[in-house]
Amino acid sequence: MIDRRRFLQMAGWGAALFGLGQNDAAAADPPPATPESDIQPPRIRAYRPLGKTGLRLSDVGCGAINLYNANVLRYAYDCGVNHFDTAEGYLNTNSETMLGRALKDVRSRVVITTKHLMRTPADLSQASILGRVEASLKRLQTDYLDVALDHGVDEADKLDHPEVLAAYARLKKEGKARFVGFSTHNPALMLPKVLASDLWDVVLTVYNHMEGPAVEPLIARVRAKGIGVIAMKVFAGGMQGSLKEMLGDKMNYAQAAIRWVLGNPAVDALIVSMSSFSHVDEYISASGSPLQRQDAKVLSRYRDAAGPLYCRVSCSECLSACPHGVAVNEVLRYAMYFEHYGMQKSALRLFGEMDPARRPDSCAGCGAPCQKACPHGLAVRERLLHTQRLLTV
Repeated sequence: MIDRRRFLQMAGWGAALFGLGQNDAAAADPPPATPESDIQPPRIRAYRPLGKTGLRLSDVGCGAINLYNANVLRYAYDCGVNHFDTAEGYLNTNSETMLGRALKDVRSRVVITTKHLMRTPADLSQASILGRVEASLKRLQTDYLDVALDHGVDEADKLDHPEVLAAYARLKKEGKARFVGFSTHNPALMLPKVLASDLWDVVLTVYNHMEGPAVEPLIARVRAKGIGVIAMKVFAGGMQGSLKEMLGDKMNYAQAAIRWVLGNPAVDALIVSMSSFSHVDEYISASGSPLQRQDAKVLSRYRDAAGPLYCRVSCSECLSACPHGVAVNEVLRYAMYFEHYGMQKSALRLFGEMDPARRPDSCAGCGAPCQKACPHGLAVRERLLHTQRLLTV
């Protein structure tokens, strides 16, 4: 674990970037390491263009979904990370506040993305969207967003809503957002939407070694159109710390998973949650390096062990089989947050905010047609009931 002393030793790096202008910032190479410590810090080694936006992102970006120390953000910046992803709902807006405080003095040298979830009909109004973006700007201590995303869009009709389209078009016109797009856990359904529109500049999508190959042709088409593609959920459940098959493995699964994602030239960059100094070190160490021979072995071992346990985030095959309308993949995603992402409070809150009709209350006496429909052999009903016990307070 890297402590405050290590961070302070490295904190002088930021000055090396301060001489850059706003137009140079996103394309900047990382500063050279300073000889202030015999421990050499990791460095971002690759910056990639984000579609046709003109932005250049560090290939490994910082997700601030589960962050409790603003110094971690600053340390990531000093290691060369220039892309920071947050959302209105992360830590009940505190993630945005923390990010704004940590990066205020280097605002023009970083790319900030934030997201807004449209869950209710009221959320879909233009006035609501514009008001919530204004609130985010205040928390982030900036007058513009580099990228504004409609958060977690998994239903096509929400993206087509005229008020939503008008709001994001207005954000661009007024300069409140340089570029706009959406994030999705269902790329098979939603990526065709970005192909059919000229409004969206960026898409943030699930993509990993266990569920990415099926949508690679779509991703390639999106990128060919000039739309920026950023990958998330790159660790395929993040179970490596709890699988006995992975314990004691000298090969680093997280780094292998990152290199696999970045090996696709149609993916511009990725984001991973960096909630500690050690996360920054571990993940950035995979920047700019090609997939290695041993990576294939560790990824294969993970797939074999996690396959019967991991509910693929982007899969929805079982949903139509459920007679009760349970949101199976959403429920099991919250279990993933609780058990493997270290996001217990967020998982409890998100599960608690669900429509009760979509929770697994009715699963105990059900014949489990979802299990027969699952193409990956998961014990779906048992996992749902386990999640119900885990997240019900």
